[in-house]
Amino acid sequence: MTTPPGNPYAQQANPYASQGGYPHSYSHPNAYAAPGPGYPQGHGPHLTCRFCGTAPAVDVTFRAHRGLLVLMTFRKLEGPMCHGCGMQAYKRLTTETLWQGWWSPASLVVFTPFTLIWNVIASAKVKKLQAAPVARQSGQY
Repeated sequence: MTTPPGNPYAQQANPYASQGGYPHSYSHPNAYAAPGPGYPQGHGPHLTCRFCGTAPAVDVTFRAHRGLLVLMTFRKLEGPMCHGCGMQAYKRLTTETLWQGWWSPASLVVFTPFTLIWNVIASAKVKKLQAAPVARQSGQY
C-alpha cells in the first residue's frame, strides 16, 4: 500500500539515523568502519572521528611499544579522532606501553620513553578539541 501524495501524516526518513549513539569505546561491532552517509570524508576542515563519526576531529597517531626480553613489538592507531575517542586511545596505548614497554634493555632506555613522549604530544592535539557535551537525564543535576 502506498502513501498518497500530499499526505501530511506521512513519515519521512530520519536523516540522523546513521549517526549512531555509541559511547566512546572500541567494543562497537563496526568500530573500524568508515563513517555513515552524511559525514564529510577525507582531510580538511571537517574531519570526523574514525570510530564514532562525530566532529570535530583531529588527525593523530598514538603508539604502543612492547619490549620483550629479546624481541620488540610496535603498534600504532592513527586517523582522525574526536576528543573522547582520542583520549581513550591515548590512555589505552600509553597504559600498555607503561606496563609492557620496559622489559628489554633497549626498550627501557630508548623506545619506551620516546613512545610515551610521542603519545603526550599527540594527546595535546586531542585535548585542544572541545569535549562532547554529556546529555543530562531529567531529574539529575
